[in-house]
Formats: sequence, C-alpha cells, structure tokens
Amino acid sequence: MPLTDFSEPAGAARGWWRQLRSGALSLSPVAGMRIGLLAAVIAGFWLVAYADLERARDRALQDGLRQTANLSRLLEEDARRILVVASRALYAIAEDGRIPAHLLADTAAFSGTEAGPGLALRSLLVVEPDGRVREAAGLDAQTSLAGTPPAEAARTGSVAFAGPYREPGGGWRAALVRPLANGSGVAVAVLDLDRFARLYATQDIGPRSIILLYGEDGVVLAYSRPSELLDNDRAVFASVLPRLSGGESAKTLSGFDPSEGRDRIGTVRRVADLPLYVYVRISADDVLAGWYADRWKRVLETAAVSVVVTLLALLALRQLGRLETTTQALRSSERRSQALFDSSFQIMGLLSPDGRVLALNRPACALAGLPAEALIGRRAWEFRGWARTGELAESFRQSIGKAASGRLVRYETDVIADGVNRVMDVTIKPVFDDRGAVTVLVVEARDITERVEAAERLAAALDQAESANRAKSAFLATMSHELRTPLNAIIGFSDIMLHELFGPLGSPRYHDYARHVQNSGRHLLDLINDVLDMSKLEAGRYTLDESWLEPADAIETCRALAAVPADAGGVAVAVDCSPGLPRLLADERALRQVLLNLLSNAVKFTPRGGRVTVTAGLEANGGLAIAVRDTGIGIPADALARILEPFQQADSSIPGRFGGTGLGLSICRDLTALHGGSLSIDSEPGCGTVVTVRFPADRVAQPVAAGGMPA
Repeated sequence: MPLTDFSEPAGAARGWWRQLRSGALSLSPVAGMRIGLLAAVIAGFWLVAYADLERARDRALQDGLRQTANLSRLLEEDARRILVVASRALYAIAEDGRIPAHLLADTAAFSGTEAGPGLALRSLLVVEPDGRVREAAGLDAQTSLAGTPPAEAARTGSVAFAGPYREPGGGWRAALVRPLANGSGVAVAVLDLDRFARLYATQDIGPRSIILLYGEDGVVLAYSRPSELLDNDRAVFASVLPRLSGGESAKTLSGFDPSEGRDRIGTVRRVADLPLYVYVRISADDVLAGWYADRWKRVLETAAVSVVVTLLALLALRQLGRLETTTQALRSSERRSQALFDSSFQIMGLLSPDGRVLALNRPACALAGLPAEALIGRRAWEFRGWARTGELAESFRQSIGKAASGRLVRYETDVIADGVNRVMDVTIKPVFDDRGAVTVLVVEARDITERVEAAERLAAALDQAESANRAKSAFLATMSHELRTPLNAIIGFSDIMLHELFGPLGSPRYHDYARHVQNSGRHLLDLINDVLDMSKLEAGRYTLDESWLEPADAIETCRALAAVPADAGGVAVAVDCSPGLPRLLADERALRQVLLNLLSNAVKFTPRGGRVTVTAGLEANGGLAIAVRDTGIGIPADALARILEPFQQADSSIPGRFGGTGLGLSICRDLTALHGGSLSIDSEPGCGTVVTVRFPADRVAQPVAAGGMPA
C-alpha cells in the first residue's frame, strides 16, 4: 500500500495553513472513520479491562466463600470430636459414680503444653450437690466449684451445658454436666474455651475477619481475634448472630454485617446435633485485598496501551491493522491462560502419621467415590480412586512414610476423574508439636491438567508477540525514513523564508509563521529520529562506529550545546571531570546522543536558579563512569522502575508541562547497553536526579607511564 507524500510546494503549504486558521479545512469522512475506529479500539480496551476486573472480583469472592465453607467444616469437626469425647467420659463417670481407672490413667499425663492450641478437655470432676469436688482428674486440681455455673447445675442435678464463665485465674471455661446414676452428685467435664480461641486465632483469614463459637442463645464461647465488646459482654451480638433451622446443618451468608458495619461473607455450621454453631466470617476487604492491589496495575497497563495505540494509529492506522489484530489475539490468549491458572481445583485431607484418614473435603470424597464415613479411619492408599494401580498405591504409601518422618513431599500423579485421566500435583506437609514429633499430615492435591495444556498455547502466543514486535519495528523504521525527506524540505524552505534569500516576505507575521514552521519541523524531525533509533535498537540493527576518543572533549562539546537552552532557562551547567581521563572506545555519535539527551532532560526539569553538573572519572574496577547531576524536581520512587521504558514519563502531566515523548532515556539505556555498559538513575522528589552511565574496563585505555609501559 503506497504511503502518503507529505511534501508540498511552499504556496500550497501557505494555503493549507490559511484554511486551517480560517476553519475552512475540515476532517474528511475517511479521517473521521479512522478516528472513530481508534476511539472504538481504545474503548474496547477499557471495556475488556473492566470485564476482567469484574470477573476477577467475582472469582475472589467465590474463593472466599469456599474458604469459609471448608474452614467451618474443619472447625465444626474439631468441636464435634471434643464434645463427643467429653460426653462419653461423662457417661462412664455417671454410670460408675466415680472416675474410672482408665480415665485417671489417660488424664494423669496431661501437661497442657501439647502442640497447637492445647488441650480442650481441661478436667473431669465428680461434684457434690453443694459444689464440693469429690474427685478430680486433669490439669486443674479444684476442690470446690461454688459460685460457678457448674455448681448451679450440680445443685439441681440436671444435664446441662454451663458457660461461658471465667475462672479466678482468668481463663474462660465451659462445662458439660451429667447427674450420677446413684443421684449422689454430678459428673462435670470442664472445657477450655481459650483453647478454641487459640485454634481460631491461628487461621489466616485476614485482620478484619473473625471465627466465632457460640450457642443457640447467641452467647459467644470463643472468638479468633481481640474484641473489647465481647470481652465485656459475650452476649452483645446475640441478636445478630445467625442461627439455623432444625433441618439445616450449614448456611453460607453474604452482605452487610451490622455488628461491625462492613460487608462480609461467611459460613455458619451447626456442631453435630448440639445447640452450638461455628461461624467463619470473612471481611470482603480481606477477600478482595489482592484484587484491590491488581486493580490499579491493570488500569495503568490499559492506559499505557491506549496511549501507545493512539500514537501509532495517528501515524498510519491502516498499516497497523494486522499488528493490532495480533495484539488482540495475544491478549485474548493471555486471558484464557490466566483463567486456566486461576481456576485450580484443590483436594484437601488430614492424615495421621501412619496414613489413616482423619478428615477430608468433598472433592477428595468425590475422587475416592465413597462418603466420608467410609473413608475416615482407613489407610489412604487403600482406595483405588486415589491410587488406581498397585504401583501408585505403593508410591503413595512411601510418600506418606517420608512425610511422617518430617519431610515435605511433593510429586505428580495421574488419576481417573469422571472417566478422564487427570494430572494432579500432590503435596504432603507434616505438622509438628513442640517436641518435634509429627502429629498430623496435611495432604493437598491440585488438578494441573489444564496448566500443562495451557503451557503449549502460551508458547504459541509468545511466538505471535515476537512476530508482532518485529513487524512494529520494521514499520517504524520504514515510516521514519519516508517522513524525514519531506520534513527536511519543510525545514530548508522555512529557513530560506526566514533569511529572505529571494526577497522580503511582506508582513512581519509571515516571518513569525516561518519560524514556527521551522521549529515545529525540527521538533518533529527530532521525534522521528528518536523513533528511528528506537526501532533500530529494538530490531537489533543499530551498528556502532567505534573509535578511540577523548571523553572530556565529547563532554565539553555537549555542554556547549546544552548551554543555550540552559541560559534561556536560568540554569547553570558545569563540568567537573577528573584530570587525565583515559581514552574511551565508543561510537562518538552515540556517546554524544546519550550525553545530549541526559543534559537536555536535566536542564528541562531544573527550575530557574538551579544547577546541572557533569562529572566523569575512573571506578575501582577500571571502568569509566559519567554522571549528570541536577537540582531539579526529581523522580518519584514508583516511577523509577518504568521511566526507562519507551514512551514512559514520571507522571501523566509531564508531556503537557515540559514536552517530550518518553523515548530519550530508553534510547540512552539501549545505546549504553550496546557498548556493554549500564545506565542507572538515583533520584528523590524535590532534591534532584543523578543519572550515571558506566562503561566497562575493556573499553577504557590503560594509562601509560613515562617509560612506555602501562601504569
């Protein structure tokens, strides 16, 4: 497709300018269509970004709901087991009228310092109707319960759940009370509510989230994080805490929580058939913390892409059509790959060190093809759903043995799920007590089949991206060459008009117009040169013309060129080089381009009365370092990471206030890298900026001593 020739005779250029000033020149339908297409493309970018953010938010909330459901199930199972053990112990005591010998033996070794949150069953007591303790076993050697809720239950001789109440030592307790069969007193099992609070506090659910254990009356027995309201009144939230109807065992809740004035999601679950509930309540802010962090990053990425597309499309929208299509395909592929990575299907389970199943989630039961009741207590490798062959079962057993010895085990295996072969990433983590003994094994299995398949698609997308980048660089190089010819003509003709070589122009305003045309042409030519250099550097076609040169001379030449705009802006430019600088093997044009770009930036961003200093000297490793230091406005820390990228500025207001395209520093970095060197920036807002260019020692001539030998 032929490119438009922008070169025009001087008379035609003057006529076009007059039409533009008078408003007679309007956009053609084709130009309007191109601008409309550009606007539609940019709007499409933002709509896609918005849709992605909304989907990511929905996924985060769904993950939070699954987290509350899984965690509440585990905590309900923990509370249920404790209450079942306590009830059985009370039944045995009630039948015998005393604490059986086997229970005395079991509780004699209680230390209260076990791994994790500690023991939940604090003490077993036989209590007289007047509150005196007839017999006790466990951690607390109590002699009387007078004045406590269990004492009231002992007086009435009824089955009761007493609590919560605080012991004189400060600990919170609850008690299960059962009358003795002979009517001479009651059996009491004292539960440590602080143990539940410690267990709940270990769950990583966010600083604004909470786990509650409470009764049907809404009185809170234990909670996961400090709360001044609950410390003062355990029933303060009784009116707002959720309860379940008779046929419900669990319910998922979401919406506004009046107790803390925040949006929350959570799951409330009944503890077995008892009037107790476990409520895992997670703040929406905790669930969406990662989404909030990614949101502005995605907005900035979309804004940057929109700016780049706008600049390129204004130059030649039709020539970039295929490139835009490729870019859209790449983004679509990236979104599909990201969705595959984010939608993992996780299986969780708890095993004893000998491999017996302690607890499972529903996906694990579904994979085994059996209900949880049929799996609990049996060895994990016995089920063909988890290990479909004898060889895989033996490998699973050995992995459990390694984890039981204290090692983290991770491996991949294949299973049959819904008649399809799936690849699973299995992790077995040991959990230790205070003495270093393994008490439980946590098994996690993630389906990575989609991740393996997505890797192949991602590789193809990356190949398309590289092809698109090469096409972009080739296009920029071609367009830059085509535009330089008419621009040189415009600059030359305007210079002839400024000097009035063929006679006076007439009105003095024509002289101003010609100067504006020349300045605009030179500015556009500089921009095109930058784009051409950038495209050559990206395409790897920039060739250095190297020679040994005096760096001090190059620095002084660039200082002299920068002095004119510096004087106009009231900025002092000085050179402070070490004496006897050695020669440097470099491309003189590239070196001057780097120094002029750095000096131009320093002068541009330094206010009147400021100072710009160029220093040069040898470093300890023998390399040469040239630094440009200014006392200007400085660069924010968050912009330093991106400012070396093409078309990037410290903030969005800089092009309007100071001009520029954001290519200078990127070109300086790439030209320095071609010499084997590096460019670094050290800046602080309001204190100025230091840009240092370093050349390696093999490009620096060694000093020569008087005898002709290297010094």
